[in-house]
Amino acid sequence: MISASSALLRSTRHALCALTLASAPLLVGLAPAHAAHGEANDRLSYIFYADGSGSSMGSGHTDDWRRAQALRAGNTPFLYVRQNGAAYVIRDPATLARAKAIMAPQQELGRRQGALGREQGELGKRQGALGREQGRLARQMADARSREMGDLGRQQGELGRRQGELGAQQGALGARQAELGREQARLAKVAEPQFEALVADAIRRGVAQRVD
Repeated sequence: MISASSALLRSTRHALCALTLASAPLLVGLAPAHAAHGEANDRLSYIFYADGSGSSMGSGHTDDWRRAQALRAGNTPFLYVRQNGAAYVIRDPATLARAKAIMAPQQELGRRQGALGREQGELGKRQGALGREQGRLARQMADARSREMGDLGRQQGELGRRQGELGAQQGALGARQAELGREQARLAKVAEPQFEALVADAIRRGVAQRVD
């Protein structure tokens, strides 16, 4: 009885950890945002809405994301940028086409992250279902007579084994997600100087509307 209960606690904790991982916010299609507001204002922030789906890509503070959403008109393509304390809105088709090309590698990686996140979520649901079944068996074991304990213990052991297999799969998916996250950060660094050049050209041509 003590051994089975201990196994249940370990497996349930494992399931909860996996569910937490699976339900964590997934920034699909987004480059890592600059989280600290104390960073220098000359750091480029950019948020790009490529189409009418409402999905966005870019890199910036939380305030930048909120402001870009507020400035967007309808579902048309739209680019918000901020640098050196000045913010701009760009709707010029040629500039947006260049922005879309720059963001294409991050967008593709974001799709892969989203698919992986959905897979993690499904595994988390299966782990949660196993955890509930383990809990049900534990309650039965608490009320069972000694001759019933062996069969219930075997069932509990099988559930623990399946939970362990799912946990290993979840761990592998987590490692892949972390690898994709590192690649997303690398792509964001590659995109930044390209966006700086794009913004400078848009300002020079007068197609960047100042919104400060």
